[in-house]
Amino acid sequence: YIRGVETMNTHTMNIEPKSCPRPRVGKFGVFYPKNYTEWRDRARAMLPITEPPTVLTVRFIFKRPKRLKAGERVPHDKRPDLDNCIKSVFDLLTFDDAKISSFCASKWYASDDEEPCIELEWE
Repeated sequence: YIRGVETMNTHTMNIEPKSCPRPRVGKFGVFYPKNYTEWRDRARAMLPITEPPTVLTVRFIFKRPKRLKAGERVPHDKRPDLDNCIKSVFDLLTFDDAKISSFCASKWYASDDEEPCIELEWE
């Protein structure tokens, strides 16, 4: 809140959510898999947040599996783990994520007319 007025910014990143994998160790040091670093670079270009928000809300919208009937969004209760998805978003930030005092995250399967994406709200 700023002077009693809530200032909420929203943005949808049209990219499939991805979880942060474990770093790999090789003879030249520690690295992440190539497909993750490519995803991170594409996603970072879409991220509008340039200054540390106080509060961050993230909704991960995953592709709807064929086993689910048509309908609205439903909670995503399979892998990837939510904490690894959050780590991937925090990896995108160009500032120290310690500045974020509160965050809320959720995973959903997309509704029939939705594409996979990451929805962000911050203040």
